[in-house]
This record gives sequence, C-alpha cells and structure tokens, in this order.
Amino acid sequence: MKLSKIALAVFATTGFGIAFAQSSTNVDLIGASQNQSGALNRQSANIGNAAGSGQSSVVAIGVSQNQSGALNSQQLNIGNTTGSGKSNVTAIGTSQNQSGALNSQALNIGNASGTGKSNVIAIGTSQDQSGALNAQGMNLGVASGSGTTNVVAIGTSQKQSGALNSQSMSLGDASNFGTSHVTAIGTSQNQSGALNSQAMNVGNAN
Repeated sequence: MKLSKIALAVFATTGFGIAFAQSSTNVDLIGASQNQSGALNRQSANIGNAAGSGQSSVVAIGVSQNQSGALNSQQLNIGNTTGSGKSNVTAIGTSQNQSGALNSQALNIGNASGTGKSNVIAIGTSQDQSGALNAQGMNLGVASGSGTTNVVAIGTSQKQSGALNSQSMSLGDASNFGTSHVTAIGTSQNQSGALNSQAMNVGNAN
C-alpha cells in the first residue's frame, strides 16, 4: 500500500493490524510508504501494536516515511506493547527520511511497557535527515515497568547533515522492573555540520 500527500498542513495517519483488549492480529506488510512535501505536515503509522492483553505478530518489510520541507514530523510505531500485550516483530528495511528544517522523527519498534512482552528482529533500520534544527529519536526493544523485550538489531543507523541537529537512540534499555536481552550488530550514528548532538544508549538498566 502506498499513501501520498502533497499539501500544506496535512495530517496523514495509517494503522495496520492493531490489537486491543484480548484480540490478536497477524500482519504481513511489504513496501508500505507515506510521502509528503511542503510545510507543517505530520505523518503517523501504527503497525501491529498490542494493547491490553492483545497479541500481535508482525512481519514488516520496506516500510518507509518520507518528507521534504519545514516544520514536519514523522512517527512510526511497529509491534509495541502496553498492558499485558505480546508482540513478535520482524522489521526489515524500515526507514524515515526528511530534508529541510525544524523537522522531527520518532521511530518505535518492539517496545514493552506494563507487563508486556516483545520479541524483536530489526534489520536495516534507519533514520536520515538533512538540514538544520532537526531531531531524531529511535527506540528499539525498550522495556519499562515490568515489560520484557528480546532484541536482535542489525545494521541500525541514524544519519544527519546540517547544523543544530540532534540524535537519540535507545536499544534494549530497561527501567523500573523491566528486563531486556539485546544483540546489536553494526549500530551507528553519523553527523556532519556544526553544533550537533548525539546520544546512544544500548542495554542500560535504570
């Protein structure tokens, strides 16, 4: 499925296979994309998330969000759990791409809160931005509350060019009574320009 919006101040939301209460869902999603150009736009995609005691099984390949312009935002959520939800996630080639200024990206895959459980295989996950005053945030397999995550992350990357940009990446961090098991291979953050900042956290227990 391909969704395209070219306009000013556009809000685009896509949801696939979201499980609530005691429901369950199985999602195979290949080549889904959201595309926008202009200013003051927003993209949001929710794929195979589980809430309450819901369960989801997700295979997502080549899912992307793309924006050009200023003051835009992207949010992509795949296989996250809340409450006592459970998710099994395989995400390959997931990407967010932005060019312009004052833009933000948020990517969340296989995070677990409450007593939720998430098993995540993420390969080739990337965020890319060019311009100024942009922000990237990526969370893979982060466990909070009494949540449990098992994470295999290969080829995870964040890239920025320009000035006054920031990057933040968390892989398999655990807080409160959360538990995480992390295998991370080929993880990278790259920036060029001036007055930029990077933060990377992998497998920390707080």
